[in-house]
Amino acid sequence: MKRYAPPKPAPLPEDYDEFYATLTPAEKELDTLAKEMLASSYFIQWSHMYLKWSKAKADSKANADSKANADSKANADSKANAS
Repeated sequence: MKRYAPPKPAPLPEDYDEFYATLTPAEKELDTLAKEMLASSYFIQWSHMYLKWSKAKADSKANADSKANADSKANADSKANAS
């Protein structure tokens, strides 16, 4: 007779360490509790905390990219006008 082995925990996203570093102590405790209580049913990438953080990260990256593009275009325009 085979012995019961609980399922493995859900895989963590690649940027989990970066996400975890931004959590408050209460949120860290909540994350730990969810991992313990829900085990393989807990997918951090589906949690409200992670989704909110991920969206903010994507928005800040998009803003930084658009600002960099605008700056490079302004520099190119000023060089063209100087010529």
